[in-house]
Amino acid sequence: MWFLVDAADPDRALSSTLDEGIARERSLIRAIRPNSLAAAANSAIAQVLSSNRPASRDLRVRGGDREILAIPVPGPDDETLAVQLWAGPRRRPGRDEPPPIDAFVWDGGEWTLMSGGRGGAVLPARHRLLHGAWFLSRIIECEERDQLMTAVLDPNPDTVWEGPMRVLTPDDAHTTRIFGTFRYHARNRLRALLLQIEEDRKPGIVLPTYHNDAAAALLGGTTALMDLLTMQILKWLTPPLPEIAWRHHPQSHDTDPTDRRSTFNLTNTHLVHPDDRASNRQTYLDLAEGRIETAERTFRLLTVSGGWQAVQISWVPIPHALPRFRAMLFRPVGNPVP
Repeated sequence: MWFLVDAADPDRALSSTLDEGIARERSLIRAIRPNSLAAAANSAIAQVLSSNRPASRDLRVRGGDREILAIPVPGPDDETLAVQLWAGPRRRPGRDEPPPIDAFVWDGGEWTLMSGGRGGAVLPARHRLLHGAWFLSRIIECEERDQLMTAVLDPNPDTVWEGPMRVLTPDDAHTTRIFGTFRYHARNRLRALLLQIEEDRKPGIVLPTYHNDAAAALLGGTTALMDLLTMQILKWLTPPLPEIAWRHHPQSHDTDPTDRRSTFNLTNTHLVHPDDRASNRQTYLDLAEGRIETAERTFRLLTVSGGWQAVQISWVPIPHALPRFRAMLFRPVGNPVP
């Protein structure tokens, strides 16, 4: 069985099996039986942490052959942040491969993920530096999300967060469930480990629909709930973009177009430029009727000064809701046009 041992706490081990989709953290002594096997595992872990190289042991326990294999999980500058450990019967080629894992240091001051660059369940290979918002935007769902956001925004000596989450994988075509641990490492820094605990699967993306979601702000945008059939923004999930003349904006009551023969006005369309509304009508209908799951377009939204702000809009389905109701991520594109 494979275990994951954090270099900062080598007396405990995290274990998972992909078919169960769960992870358990236990004392290493209790997780590995009998005691002779656990002792060999501890020796191999200590060797890896001191040398940054794999270590292995072959031994016979109670009349059966057993294998110990400890593999370093490097982070930035090839520092070993964790050890992947096999402790049990001899591994079967092609069947007992270690589950994908990411290890990185989160630099809160610069919002940077400093990775070993080897890739894993979430981080793509060959990328040693990634912006933190990139990772946060890939989290589809997780428990205690507010606590996670607090941890990454303000690392301090008491910061610890761990739990399961569903994320988008590096190929952008699948999702997977992982178990993540985030622990204080240094001033403004967290050590983080992400262990895959479920096979990749489709369908993919569901953008966060949480209220006050800090990930949307880090991406320079905001999120809203929208009715596609009426093209109305029903509710802002995060603070609206500044200067956008949505219906309840205190400065937007004088920005309706004067041509009352047009159906474009703040009471029924919520800001979308009439040309953009007409040219993308089929997309709205396909989304509202469930023929497509996601879409991404660039629209112009009305500003309180009467100009137009181009925004990139991504629509995603909301679990257990009718297809016509979608969560949207707005991100501005360029400067407003008069």
